[in-house]
Amino acid sequence: MRKQAGKNDMKDTFFLFGGTSEGHILAESAWERWDCHVFVATPEGAEVLPDRIASSGRVHIGRLDAQQMAEAIRMYCPGFVVDATHPYAVEVSANIRNACAMEGVRYIRVLRAREETGDCTLAEDAKEAQRILQERFAGQPVLLTTGSKELPAFSEILADNPEIYVRILPGEANVHAALQAGVQREHILTGIGPFSEEDNLRILQQHHIAVLVTKESGSRGGFSEKLRAAERAGAKVIVIKRPSEETGITLDEAIALLNR
Repeated sequence: MRKQAGKNDMKDTFFLFGGTSEGHILAESAWERWDCHVFVATPEGAEVLPDRIASSGRVHIGRLDAQQMAEAIRMYCPGFVVDATHPYAVEVSANIRNACAMEGVRYIRVLRAREETGDCTLAEDAKEAQRILQERFAGQPVLLTTGSKELPAFSEILADNPEIYVRILPGEANVHAALQAGVQREHILTGIGPFSEEDNLRILQQHHIAVLVTKESGSRGGFSEKLRAAERAGAKVIVIKRPSEETGITLDEAIALLNR
């Protein structure tokens, strides 16, 4: 880490939180114009960044709480902070907002556009999704694409149904979390999305999936590709709704802001 500078000396610096596709686009868009520091939670989030960004020394890997974020703000003195994290990363966004409030730095939230869920069954959270699976689809092959952190919420059905498959990000920690939750090792599928319609269809057909459980991750999260693949495969879809309504700006508005 470099020596702390004054606010006026660092007016062209900003923080960007998010290993999402929006985060990657914003990092590339702003890289030549701004002193951009990119914060991602996992090494996998950094691996997909262009080499010139990943090797710059300005990519910070690891999960931070609000106090640690505030310490980073004090050290680098960004003029503002852009939150381009996943729409379901509620705790992370809260930590970023709190850190900005503590340090008096402008907070900008980049929102991912919503998509229509069609005939999908909607669930408020992972626990309700588990209840729906137990009540309507007991014993049927299921593919969970909700992430490794959500797997403990499906512990009951994982114990009762041996036909549960999960698709998670690669990495030893994620695989370990799936095993701890009760997923059979041969039912753990890893990969970095978003996945194409054909990729989704191949997995659904290969494992004879009857029910796909996912989040409404928007177009940049490959949501519509999952729905189309499920329709072609004859699989039902349970969608965990986004946790809250947020205020913020679109990706295009964020790019325009950085280009001004």
